[in-house]
Amino acid sequence: MAQAITITLPDNLYDKLKRTAALVDEPLEAIVTQSLSQSLAPLLDDIPAEYQADVYPLLRMNSAELQAEIRRVFPAEGWLEYETLLEQKKDHTLTAPEQIRLDALRREADVLMFRKGYAAVLLKRRGYQIPPPVDLPRIP
Repeated sequence: MAQAITITLPDNLYDKLKRTAALVDEPLEAIVTQSLSQSLAPLLDDIPAEYQADVYPLLRMNSAELQAEIRRVFPAEGWLEYETLLEQKKDHTLTAPEQIRLDALRREADVLMFRKGYAAVLLKRRGYQIPPPVDLPRIP
């Protein structure tokens, strides 16, 4: 179902939309719809509910803050502890405190990855070039 809205556009923007529609032989409404769908930030609904509260603050970040976010890395000590606990889990059942710690570290890693990914999407939507993963900082 489609909804109709009325908006007032500056003449230069309207002219640009109208020229684009003529060049690609599409209705003006289609060009406006495409432009809006490409410029809106993706909804947090696309992120699992348990992580949405952790990712939501990125919507208020400026571009410099988002750039810093995509460069964050998991702390080396935490990563070593995480890997150690995973190895121990292969050999034997973890104690309750060890399992709680492993779960906390896994969640911390998941939050970091969701935030980095969403920050990259937001930056790309703002017209920034996202560096390839090999050019981003890694766990030392």
